[in-house]
Amino acid sequence: MFCREWLAQLGRHQTEIEAAGLRVVAVGIGEPKHAQRYCPQLAPRANCVSLPEPLAHAAYGLTMGTLKDLLNAQSIKNGWRAMRSGHTQSLVSTGNERQLGGTFVVSRAGIVEFAQVSAVAGDHADIPTVLAAHRAWEARNA
Repeated sequence: MFCREWLAQLGRHQTEIEAAGLRVVAVGIGEPKHAQRYCPQLAPRANCVSLPEPLAHAAYGLTMGTLKDLLNAQSIKNGWRAMRSGHTQSLVSTGNERQLGGTFVVSRAGIVEFAQVSAVAGDHADIPTVLAAHRAWEARNA
């Protein structure tokens, strides 16, 4: 549910993201058909990739949530937010529901300009903050 919520948020902000010179690449866990199912409807201009194992997630330091990370006041609040916007958990998971997410802005040179690693389930980055960090990085490195 949180993956779909985040993908929809990226889709809603796609024009702003592209105006900043960025391209969205969403990496999920599962089979390619899972990315093909959700990406076109939630973030049609994003490049969505679905891998069977969380290799990219691990490479960027994203971890599997513990019970404390998945069931706490903040994650329950995040779940309620996702459900109110129409994103619910399906009965059959398409990935690993314990995988915590993150948001990264990576330059063409492979430098991580911005990193947000979720502390609890549904802890998404604030897109205006991500864009501001990217602009600040560009200004420092112009």
